[in-house]
Amino acid sequence: MWRRFRPLAPTHRGPLAPLAVLAGAALALSSMGCSLVAGVHEVETEFVVKPGSTPNFSGWSEITISEDPRSVDGADLMYIRLEAQDSSVRDLTFIQSITAEVKVDETLTRVAEKAPMPKGERIVPLDLVYKGDLRQFFYDDPDGDGYTVHIAWSGQVDLSHPIPAEGIRMLVKMAVNIKD
Repeated sequence: MWRRFRPLAPTHRGPLAPLAVLAGAALALSSMGCSLVAGVHEVETEFVVKPGSTPNFSGWSEITISEDPRSVDGADLMYIRLEAQDSSVRDLTFIQSITAEVKVDETLTRVAEKAPMPKGERIVPLDLVYKGDLRQFFYDDPDGDGYTVHIAWSGQVDLSHPIPAEGIRMLVKMAVNIKD
């Protein structure tokens, strides 16, 4: 599995440091073994929310898998959830909104979003917007490395929330159900 990503960053300076993968990692779960295995697969990744001068952030991630996703009967996103890894963070309200969209050619399809984040909750599930089969979002990688999915990220952070200079480390957990 190949991963390429551009770090999420604000228009001017970075409230978010590199986001390895969010929903995109869930889309690629099936590629982690030698073959696609039916069932629910969970994966974790992380990103760091850093202080910045603008609330807006955007970025993208790409996942390339070696096996053709059309070789299974379906792939459904089960959940994506965010969790602050630092126990001193009481909730995720410093993130005002986050959106994940998959891109094929110039067409964007919203997959998940959340706004606002609930007060007092350290683990927050994103709202799944797309309920269909994820396989259609993979395309033949132009470098010939396999099948790629492109994920575009956007959102806002609350600039009035005190974020330490080293940032706040976020854990992302997601699951996809592979049908065979």
